[in-house]
Amino acid sequence: MKKTNLRLLILLITTLVCYYVGPRFPAFFSTNYHQKIYPSIDWLLRQFTNVFPFSIGDLLYAIVIFHIIYKTYYFVKKKAYLKYLKFIATYVLLFFSLFQIMWGFNNYRYSLASQLNLEQNYTEEELNKLTERLINEVNRLHREITKDSTSKVIIEKDLQYFNQIAKENYTKLPEKLKKTLISNPINKVKASVYSPLLSYSGFSGYFNPFTHENQINTEIPSVGMPITVAHEMAHQLGISSESEANFFGYKVMSLSEDLRFQYAANLYALRYCLKEHNNKDRAIYNYWLQQLYPGVKENIYETDMFWKNKRTFSTFIFKHVYGRFLKINNQSDGIRSYNRFVDLLINYDKKNQEN
Repeated sequence: MKKTNLRLLILLITTLVCYYVGPRFPAFFSTNYHQKIYPSIDWLLRQFTNVFPFSIGDLLYAIVIFHIIYKTYYFVKKKAYLKYLKFIATYVLLFFSLFQIMWGFNNYRYSLASQLNLEQNYTEEELNKLTERLINEVNRLHREITKDSTSKVIIEKDLQYFNQIAKENYTKLPEKLKKTLISNPINKVKASVYSPLLSYSGFSGYFNPFTHENQINTEIPSVGMPITVAHEMAHQLGISSESEANFFGYKVMSLSEDLRFQYAANLYALRYCLKEHNNKDRAIYNYWLQQLYPGVKENIYETDMFWKNKRTFSTFIFKHVYGRFLKINNQSDGIRSYNRFVDLLINYDKKNQEN
């Protein structure tokens, strides 16, 4: 058997084992992989990537894309179509197998709800109670920060400060939440050189599973940046689910002494609640929206308009592709998995109140 064919066969078997055998062993991936193997991978990569102030992952993606384009031109020019197919197959299988080994196996852990013994799903009454509580908190914080109900809260874009606060606040989490994370040092979030592309794709940031670097889209409105920083850090600490990363982003920034970050965290959670209301009953959504100070609504409007102005057909394509990617990686809700965040908020608070 030729080396190329043997390499393809090995990669194919590895990928199939990762995706079809992995989901059957959540106990193994919750303990052995997450607590023993993954921290070692993360530590090793950190020794290299943290040396550089820029994103090595962004550079790596550029090199890979350039290499694929070059090889495509080369093989098509030579009319070596079979070799080209093998080349593409090698890249695809290598991507999926390395993705799983270096980070993706975290998708097969027991869910956060399962680890914390939380109920799942919620009633309309529970959603209304959470929405009301968040509105009161957001209005209170807005009043303390601005002293003017009509002015929006302004947070200066300071990525270094966002990193500092997020890292500090991760140490303040309750022990039961800390136990669901690896204890490795947190990598700082770096500005992505692909920020314009991320904006048109509909993403605030991303975690690179191959370099374990956290990246943020520096174009997004600053009120959303602190939560995005904490969200991406959660991914590095072994949280694969988008809803769970949202939950940690909220919890981490709500622990801030800086009222602006508390405001950003509660506004973030409130926007998800409002989105749920909007999906179910537009009249109820409008009712809750009217309870907010004009300045709060201005912050919401600023974010909504940013994404609306960036929305193109490519946004739909990227979201659809990413949704499919989440589904094949054990996040059955796909892109809507972000919205399970509300479920976690309600049931985590309910359990804590009961205790």
